[in-house]
Amino acid sequence: MLALTLLSTQLAAVPRRLGLNLFRMHIENGVFVSLGMAAVGGAFALAFGRTDAVLAASGALCASIVDRPGPLPVKARMFTLAVAGATTLAFLTMASNGRPVMMGLLVAAMSVVSGLVSAYGQRAIGLGVAAILAILFGMVANQTALLPMSGYLTFFASGGIAYALFALGASAVLDDRNRRTFLSEAVHAFAAYLSAKADLYDPGTETDQALRALVAAHAGFIEKLQAARDFIFLGRKSAARRRWMAALLALLDCFDTIVSSDADIETLRNSGITGLLVRLKTLTAAFAEDCEELALALTTPGMRFDFNAHADEIAALQAEVEQLAATSWGRETLATSAFRSTGHKIALGIARLERLAQAADPDADARTILPDVDLEAFVHRDRMDPRVLASQLKLSSPVLRYTIRLTGAMTCGYLLTLLLPGMLHGGWVLLTTMLIMRANYSVTKQRRNDRIVGTAVGCIVAALLVHYIPRDYLFLPVILTVGGAHAFATVDFRVTALCASITALLQLHFFGPDVAPGAILVLERLADTLAGAGLAWGFSYLLPSWEWKNVPKLINTMIGADRAYAALSLARRHNDHDFRLARKRANDSAANLAMTVRRLADEPKIDRKVLAGLNDLITANYLLASDLASMRVLFRTRKSELDPDATEKLLTTARSNIDATLEARTAKQSRSDRLSRRSLGASLGGHNAMVSLTRRLIHIERTADRVAALAAKIPRTN
Repeated sequence: MLALTLLSTQLAAVPRRLGLNLFRMHIENGVFVSLGMAAVGGAFALAFGRTDAVLAASGALCASIVDRPGPLPVKARMFTLAVAGATTLAFLTMASNGRPVMMGLLVAAMSVVSGLVSAYGQRAIGLGVAAILAILFGMVANQTALLPMSGYLTFFASGGIAYALFALGASAVLDDRNRRTFLSEAVHAFAAYLSAKADLYDPGTETDQALRALVAAHAGFIEKLQAARDFIFLGRKSAARRRWMAALLALLDCFDTIVSSDADIETLRNSGITGLLVRLKTLTAAFAEDCEELALALTTPGMRFDFNAHADEIAALQAEVEQLAATSWGRETLATSAFRSTGHKIALGIARLERLAQAADPDADARTILPDVDLEAFVHRDRMDPRVLASQLKLSSPVLRYTIRLTGAMTCGYLLTLLLPGMLHGGWVLLTTMLIMRANYSVTKQRRNDRIVGTAVGCIVAALLVHYIPRDYLFLPVILTVGGAHAFATVDFRVTALCASITALLQLHFFGPDVAPGAILVLERLADTLAGAGLAWGFSYLLPSWEWKNVPKLINTMIGADRAYAALSLARRHNDHDFRLARKRANDSAANLAMTVRRLADEPKIDRKVLAGLNDLITANYLLASDLASMRVLFRTRKSELDPDATEKLLTTARSNIDATLEARTAKQSRSDRLSRRSLGASLGGHNAMVSLTRRLIHIERTADRVAALAAKIPRTN
């Protein structure tokens, strides 16, 4: 009977698990890339025949590389650059046939441009991949000579244009769906953050390890939140779009409330009251599951989210806190106050989830929810400003150093193929090098390993497909693998490498059966991959841009953002737009430092003590942000209980002390006006609002001291 119960439970969970993995931004993007490729290939095959359809599909493939979710104007610009650039490179490659020097110069020039445009961000990196694919297909076109150059370029460009039009049309039609999906991705990341927070309340976990996992989840959420902002906050504010704007703002307010609940985490962990900690863990884990359900409901057709207030769990938690208070002879201890405050904030966060669900409800009126802020000020703009490139033209620039490394690796790769024409194949070596090499060392290292493994498996799969599937039906796996490679490009590069290898080999097979991926070709492609991977790895040490050199600048940015955020958080009245912008900058700068430090572990000769100190700094800074977020909750919920004059005096003192501490990077313990030297006794007893405010400000000063002291230990010069 127990076995049957477990089996039924697992079967009931299958649709939910499928939805959580299927209705995701990257999967849907991959599906539409596959549909676009199928539409272009099918249309050209029906109109012109299979050979011309293959050429058009090659152009469409180059265009699809830059097809990432985003605003229509950005996508249109990227498609224009990709199709025009790929067609030009295909022409120059075919014109360079039999001229090694000209071809070498073309590879070098393409590498320089690809490296420099990386200054415009992740989206622009796809232009380099599209460029090398155009060169690869141009090389194969010269070998097979299926059509004259003019005919090849006509179909190549037409395929790219057709794909771009399909993708832009689909984006316009699915605008509401895309906004919903971006919001869902942010909610998924928030659920992961809550799960990490639940682990922090587990008495059996190690505090530092749990805090670091929480900080990593926090950085992941900030990244997804910004992606959602960049899409949802742009465009004409129609009724439907306003709903998603309101929903995203509701998610942010919910997140801010939950962040504030960590202000007393050290007191909670050190209290030894495991029963209450377990209750907090259970409640937070249930909250995380609710968020997963909401994320799933946002993207699953026909599914609705039923809000659960968790009233019984919250009431049980509050009752246990009151029992704890009763054992303290009427004296509010720090532990009691911390549990009371944390429970209240989690309950408030759960209540705010209902606002998010209502904002996402098509029947809700979002106009009553939007605050009076300029939402577009929170959007990261993808502008191709020439001044960005001009600022990189100095040897100290990481972008210029990456450009030099990439150009050197690509040029050497081409020279190797000339020296070893029977062993290495130029297009594949160059493609591998371009795909692996990135501006930072750790990403290059990871992509090197993933590319080798993915290519090995992909070559074997391609050989089996060619052997067992008739040539006329091989377009089906090509369509599927194009979407798979695209879908997992930023999720799991091994899957992308596997799918891309199958796509490229089958596409080459369509150009001519004589290049069919048999056993010998599999070994040849593996040799090409190893050569390209070795070049990318070796040139990583040429003019390296070690990320640890950027750490002092990132710390300065984070501390500056902390000071601005603290100044507005420790004020009873402030402009809501300015406060939200300061909060965003503080979160972004902390997330940037956290993600950079995570990659530092892979860099050679990194000082492990400095790395440990950086992790401590990031954790302390997260706790400071939590402290500052708690002030907004306190002002919202207990503002009427605060004495205006006394409150203003305390806030003024705290602002001055914290700003001076963070600016000087040292804790000024000798100052007579520090709150931590005054009113300490009053902060330990009672539960009125002024006592809570004093206790919180004392804690903020001490946390700022810790951040300043840890930041001061990190070397400022290199």
